[in-house]
Amino acid sequence: MRDHSQHIQLSREQAVSSMLEAMDAAPAGFGWANIAAGEDLHSSEVARKCCEQVALADSVGRVLAYDVVSRCDMPSALTCAMDSIALHWSDFENLAEGELPDTSAWVRGVDWQFANTGVAMPEGFDTAIVIEHVQVSEDQQHVTIDAAPSKQGAGTRPAGSTMKRGDVLATAGTVVTPDVAARMGTGDNAVVPVVRKPRVAFIPTGNELVPAGIPLDPTRVDQFAARGRNFETNSILVRAKVEAWGGQFVPFDIVCDERPEIEAAIKRACEVADIVVLNAGSSKGSDDWSCEVMEEMGHMICHQTNHGPGHHSSYAVVDNVPIVGISGPSGGASFTLDFYLRPLMRKYLGLNPIVPKTAARLTEAFPAPKHGSGAKNGKPAGEERPREHPDHAPGEPEFFGIRPLRVEPSADGVLEATPIDGRPESKTAWGANAFTMMGMGPGIEPPTAGDIIEVEFL
Repeated sequence: MRDHSQHIQLSREQAVSSMLEAMDAAPAGFGWANIAAGEDLHSSEVARKCCEQVALADSVGRVLAYDVVSRCDMPSALTCAMDSIALHWSDFENLAEGELPDTSAWVRGVDWQFANTGVAMPEGFDTAIVIEHVQVSEDQQHVTIDAAPSKQGAGTRPAGSTMKRGDVLATAGTVVTPDVAARMGTGDNAVVPVVRKPRVAFIPTGNELVPAGIPLDPTRVDQFAARGRNFETNSILVRAKVEAWGGQFVPFDIVCDERPEIEAAIKRACEVADIVVLNAGSSKGSDDWSCEVMEEMGHMICHQTNHGPGHHSSYAVVDNVPIVGISGPSGGASFTLDFYLRPLMRKYLGLNPIVPKTAARLTEAFPAPKHGSGAKNGKPAGEERPREHPDHAPGEPEFFGIRPLRVEPSADGVLEATPIDGRPESKTAWGANAFTMMGMGPGIEPPTAGDIIEVEFL
């Protein structure tokens, strides 16, 4: 049995901070976050590798790599602002206030003309009044009016008044929304520069794993997914989150719990991906080789973290590529991805890697835990892991339990958080839309009804 006593345990915040610092120090940079700080951005070979041009219609949800500017003046000419008739200001400028010109001799095309919203004003005309103040003759050649324009150019939009050629329409680092895309299109941009999607490789490991979808033979039920095997489903979880966060999923086949196979998979993944997610093998079992292999191949940032689910999360850097180690069970894996993969992807895209927390008022106390120390639940010592830090100072959290919540606005407009019984990955917690990380340890009292707590939305 290998020595497991040297595990590097960090808090969630410590782990993320250490990994981001490691990526800042990477020789070739990491994604757009580091490259964008360079002086000669447009000539950078690395920048070109992290940037791509996409059709405007495909840019929604992507992050702009460079400022996008208008390629033209808009409007390109004096334009009518509303459905109106076009006039000459010279027919009004010398009239007394409230006085109207005699339009009985006005001729269409000479003294007035129809002008519609967004259309260039007819040549030679400089002012407009809305059609609701105009009476047009039956033959549509003559008009009478009951109001006058306030000034020269009234009812029009001058050329370049909306935007001018060279105006910045959206800045680098902007996540493109439909409105932003429409504005860039108004400036005659058919394609725009965006940050390339980070490639995230996923390596599932475990002798017990088999792909889902094995046909069931009713006559050979005993051999269906051989005894003790589990269906590999974390790839579904990883893919969904990677794509939702703006990345490109790179799948790998299941790798058995053998050091050479794990090493070969990591080496290959680091060659084809920007970020690697390594599934399982980071706990203390006899076949858990992942952390040892990563430590031999590169730099280990942490072997485990001080929260559950997801206690056996890990961080490493191999060949300047960050690796996120997730636990096998999907409940812990899901939080590990939220906590440790998402900041890296946001960092790569040039976005703020830290997702803010929200304050909410607790409506009731948390349910009493169904699992705890041996003294509380009567488990024999051999069935309960000892405390990680038996000498931890009382009153300071030594561990954080992830507690599912339902967060909704109250009648007074304050967000209220209602605890949901069960572990985060349990069926009872499927109705949760948020969670909090509750400190645990000697001398730590759980929050009570009315307390303000920090929550994060799922």
